[in-house]
Amino acid sequence: MSIKTLGKQSLIYGIGTILTRIVTFLLLPLYTNVFTAAEYGVVSLAYAFIGFAIMLYRYGMDAALMKYYIEAKGEDKKKYFTTIFVSQFVTSLIFSGLLFISASMIVPIILGGNYTFLLQLVAVILFFDVLWMLPLLILRAEEKPKHYILLSLLNVALLMSFNIYLVVYKGMGIQGVLIGNIATSGILLLATFPIIIRNIRVSSIDKEVLKQVLKFGLPFFPAGIFTMIMELSDRYLLEWMTNTSLVGIYSAGNKLGMFGMLLVLGFNMGWTPYFLKIGKQKDAPIVFSRIATYFLGISGFFIVFISLWIDYFVRLNIGNVTVFGAEFWSSTQVVPLILLGYYFSGLFVLQLPGVFILNKTSWMPILRGVGASISIVANLILIPIFDITGAAIAKVLAYFCMATAIYIMTRNIYPIPFRLRSILFPIIIILIIIVIPLGNELRLLFTILYPVLWFLIVAEKTDIEKIKRLYRK
Repeated sequence: MSIKTLGKQSLIYGIGTILTRIVTFLLLPLYTNVFTAAEYGVVSLAYAFIGFAIMLYRYGMDAALMKYYIEAKGEDKKKYFTTIFVSQFVTSLIFSGLLFISASMIVPIILGGNYTFLLQLVAVILFFDVLWMLPLLILRAEEKPKHYILLSLLNVALLMSFNIYLVVYKGMGIQGVLIGNIATSGILLLATFPIIIRNIRVSSIDKEVLKQVLKFGLPFFPAGIFTMIMELSDRYLLEWMTNTSLVGIYSAGNKLGMFGMLLVLGFNMGWTPYFLKIGKQKDAPIVFSRIATYFLGISGFFIVFISLWIDYFVRLNIGNVTVFGAEFWSSTQVVPLILLGYYFSGLFVLQLPGVFILNKTSWMPILRGVGASISIVANLILIPIFDITGAAIAKVLAYFCMATAIYIMTRNIYPIPFRLRSILFPIIIILIIIVIPLGNELRLLFTILYPVLWFLIVAEKTDIEKIKRLYRK
């Protein structure tokens, strides 16, 4: 796979990921105009719990499937898929059953109130989501991004339709959001059945394969839990130290900042199979450095653009309503910080080749644990002082420390010669935007100046020469 192919597939997977996740963004105008901040806080806590629980449900089998399915040949691919799928089906059924039965006892901790039925709906969502997402990994491993896009489009269309119908027309409130999610996940599981049937063979279930994938994947379980702590614990700590309304406002801002996360996720979907295939080649680290330069540059531009113009977007009038309800306008104050956090998350992802290629997956819980620990401590210190801004700063610190930790741990075993200015340039521009209040003229100036300065300061000479030759023609 060439760098060009990586770029193409990352773009396609990125679009697919954005389509899958952006539905929550597209639904924000609905939620912020229909729900109160407190009600949206409950929705946010429900999806925060789903994020935590999905790590338990997967226990690293998604990472194991991606690695071994790519490396396997012929019928061995079915052996790996079948073993992992059956284990996921059985354990997900058990986990969801236990959650459903115990919902009344644990719901005050998870959702902050007496919402037993809502937590039972979450249990059903988790069961379906784990199963229908496994075939999507097969599409990535087989480099079939178009099929991935189609399923992503179906996901968006169904979620939007069910939410509008159940929440707006049927007036079912929060319950309608979760029931619509169940219906969507169930239909997607049916839609992915052809992929499951084509790759499954019950007779090929193998105990040795199960031991192999568990040995590789289980370290990703605590790593995943730590990741979810970084991503989602801020909402629970906000609810504990402030109130549910602030959770709703912060969650709206966090959703606006999710474009940074989507950029990283989309890139990683093409990045992981790419570095697994070429990572042992002699010149791979140099290639990875070049990729990092351009990925960080593009990420920086998107972060700058969104940070500069997000205030205008949320206040945009559509008919008789604004994109965001007025109660949620203050959520934009955290967006630049959330995006900066995801910039450091991208820097972390760029350093994963050494961990995967040298089978150092036992390091993942350590690395993610660093981020989770920093996140909790920083939230506890900063939320009482700065409320939602403190939570956003904590996210930046957590991802920065994690990116620094993986650099320290991998620089001697799998050094990638990153260019310092390619890392620092976007950070400096982003910090300027956060610290200095900008009027419309300066916002426009920074939007234009970023790509110009990046090409002058960061871009490699060979690319500048290509542009010059095109200009001369």
